[in-house]
Amino acid sequence: MPSSDPWFASVPPERREALLARGRESRAAPGTRVYDLGDPPDGLWCVREGEVRLVSYPAVGVESLALILGPGAWFGELSVIDGGPRPHDAVVVRPARLLHVTLAAVEQIAIEHPLLYRDLGVLICSRQRGALDALGRFIAQPIPVRLARTLAGLARASGGEAVQMRQEDLATMVGVSRQTANKALKSLEAAGAVGLHYGRVRVLDAGLLRRLGRPGD
Repeated sequence: MPSSDPWFASVPPERREALLARGRESRAAPGTRVYDLGDPPDGLWCVREGEVRLVSYPAVGVESLALILGPGAWFGELSVIDGGPRPHDAVVVRPARLLHVTLAAVEQIAIEHPLLYRDLGVLICSRQRGALDALGRFIAQPIPVRLARTLAGLARASGGEAVQMRQEDLATMVGVSRQTANKALKSLEAAGAVGLHYGRVRVLDAGLLRRLGRPGD
C-alpha cells in the first residue's frame, strides 16, 4: 500500500492497518463514477493506482475541478465526518485500482480506535489549509505564475506523471477566463513546460513548472 501520501503516512500504524484490513479492492475504468454529487456517504476511498478527479458544479453549465487524486491519496472523508451528501462527483480518469472502506467499517474501526475521527479531521484541515494558502498566494501573483504553480501541483498530485487537462478546467481553477488562460499557457508552451493541443494541456516538464511557479523567477 502506498504510504507516500503525507496524511496517511502520519496516521499511527495501528489505525493505518485497521483501515487497510477492512478495505475492499476493486478496479475501475476511465469514466467510472466512484460516487456522484449529492450521494449519501458510503465510506472512505483510496487511490492505489491510477487517477481520480473530484468535480463540482458551482453554477449551471459550469464545471469546477476541485482535486486530482493520484496513488496513495484518500478521499471521501468530509461526508464520513458530517454525514452530509457528497460535495463532488468522483470520476476515474486513468485506469484505477481503488480501496473502499465502507461507512459501517469506518464506524467499527472508530469504536476500536476513537482517534480515527481526529485523523480524518486532520485530513480535512490539511486540505482546507492548502486551499487557503493557494488562494492567498495566487491573488497577488501574475497569471503565468499561478498557472505554472497549479499545473506543477496537479502533476505532483497525480504521482509525478504527465497531466492532461482542458484549458477550461485550468482557467476555472486559477480564476480567469479561458482566453486569458490560453495567452498565459502559450508563454509556458514557449518555455517548454507544457504542450497545447486541441482543447487540452499536457504537462511536459513539471520541474520547470515548479521553477516558473516561484514568485520572482
